[in-house]
Amino acid sequence: MRTKDKVFFIRAIAAFSLSLCVLLLLCVTMWELLGDENSKWWLVALFVACSVVFGYFISLYALSPLFKTNRLLDILLKDTLHELNIPLSVIKANLQMLQNEEMDEKRAKRLDRISLASDDLHLLYKEVDYYIKREIREEIKEVFNLLEVVTSVIKKLEDVGHGVKIIHDVSPVELFTDKHGFAKVISNLLSNAMKYNYNNADIHIYQKENLLIIKDDGVGMSEAELFLVFDRYYQVDSSKDGHGIGLSIVKAYCDDFKILMSIRSKKNEGTMVTLDISNLIHKK
Repeated sequence: MRTKDKVFFIRAIAAFSLSLCVLLLLCVTMWELLGDENSKWWLVALFVACSVVFGYFISLYALSPLFKTNRLLDILLKDTLHELNIPLSVIKANLQMLQNEEMDEKRAKRLDRISLASDDLHLLYKEVDYYIKREIREEIKEVFNLLEVVTSVIKKLEDVGHGVKIIHDVSPVELFTDKHGFAKVISNLLSNAMKYNYNNADIHIYQKENLLIIKDDGVGMSEAELFLVFDRYYQVDSSKDGHGIGLSIVKAYCDDFKILMSIRSKKNEGTMVTLDISNLIHKK
């Protein structure tokens, strides 16, 4: 939490507490003055209602600068992100023309490196755009083909998989959910399977009715490790690449979109992750 946010938060608590104390004092005074028992209980009900109303408006007043700041930041982020898309598109378009015309091999390689860098920038742009939309709760669900997403993720991973094959048996069922987030879930699970693989063994992703299963014959995990596997920054093997946030992202997505996930693993035998995608099936 930023320092300014803490100040606004403390102001809101102080204002609410003060209003509550004043109302409580008034309630106690009136309680002693009233003789009728029924009137006293009506007084309690009135006190509770007034506390809620006064607390709401006072907290709203105390936090209004924070709401204004967040709104301005939101506008700035969205406007900046929109403007970033324009120069990125111009760079990619002109780069494509230069690559088509360039005959010198050394210069062509330099252009290729620039192209890769612009692709990375575009991916970062899409990531930021995705998280902003999620943060402001915009509708990010869409209908897409499960097979297409899985094959797309596999194609990207096999390019850096050092010979590890990912065998898939998935039907072209239509899902209705956050496509980008779902692709990140599949990518993270397959990346983990590749990372903790044994002797370049094949990795399997297949479908059983409404269950999507990712299975590997890698290093596996003990029961103690399984309890910690969703903790942010936890890694079974810290010598491997990564920061230990992949499975926490997967868990957050599954919780948000009501996907029941289970993990079965055994040390030195491998891991099997099962996703119940029943709630994602598109109902026409």
